[in-house]
Amino acid sequence: MADLLDGIARHLATLGLLVYETAGTGGNVFLESMPDTPDEAVALTLYDGLEPDSRLGYDEPRLQVRCRGTRDRRVSRERCQAIYDELNGLGPLTLPDGTELILCFALQPPTSLGVDAKGRHEHVTNYQLEHRSLTEHRV
Repeated sequence: MADLLDGIARHLATLGLLVYETAGTGGNVFLESMPDTPDEAVALTLYDGLEPDSRLGYDEPRLQVRCRGTRDRRVSRERCQAIYDELNGLGPLTLPDGTELILCFALQPPTSLGVDAKGRHEHVTNYQLEHRSLTEHRV
């Protein structure tokens, strides 16, 4: 079964925008969580998007890309901007996990979240995704 977050992480890793280890034990990108280390990290999280149609074979979830850097705000902002430049307008293409991405578009440009408890800057972008999601009842 395709895993949309895995597919996006693999896609961004093939472009050198992050380091993704599918076991989740290393690298600098994490799915649905942001661990305390490493300092420079990216969290990819899906959340509610548009209500799915019970008959049409595609879904439209939203994706949050949260980038953490160092005490230098440019580190997280530049990584967030590079990911934004790649994802905004992306599609159609088949992601490395097999997901058919129809379109990805940004809901806002990279935005500062301020600093965390350790003084590391964080930036975020959110996206609307459209991808094929075929089942026995959805075509």
